[in-house]
Amino acid sequence: MPSQYNIEYLKKTKEKLKTGKAFYFTDFTGISVQNMEKLRRELKKNNGNYLVLKNTLGLLAMKDLGYEEEVISKMFTGPTGIAIAFDDPIPLAKIITNYENLKIKGSLIEGKFYVTEDVIRFSRIPPKESLYGQLVGSLNLLGNFANVLESLLRNLISTIEAIKNKEEK
Repeated sequence: MPSQYNIEYLKKTKEKLKTGKAFYFTDFTGISVQNMEKLRRELKKNNGNYLVLKNTLGLLAMKDLGYEEEVISKMFTGPTGIAIAFDDPIPLAKIITNYENLKIKGSLIEGKFYVTEDVIRFSRIPPKESLYGQLVGSLNLLGNFANVLESLLRNLISTIEAIKNKEEK
């Protein structure tokens, strides 16, 4: 029979996990208290959080939220911490990969499981705002290209009309 403490712990954990869009599972063995506090502050600045979980209760919470046990059970071995992204998951990937003693076990992003190497690749992706800027820049180039084509067509029509007028005279 679960204790009242565990029931409350599970309930609070599920509430925190429910709103997450991405979860980075880590082994925090060897990270100092100062670095852990620094990590938590950085994650909070980037709309994230870091939870240290008991494996059995963490697994129960994730199962209750609809995640498959076969996928997530691998994440709950040894000391387990979860970096939770409530918005854009990329900044959190950048942050957790900067901590040498924080071992990344894997991640769940929008319900899909990713291995450690994928998380490292995600950390190299530019921030969302930068990608939007690149997209806008590309669209501006397309707009400029359309203007060039329009002016070429105008010149072609003017030339054809000039030839037509010349032949009529």
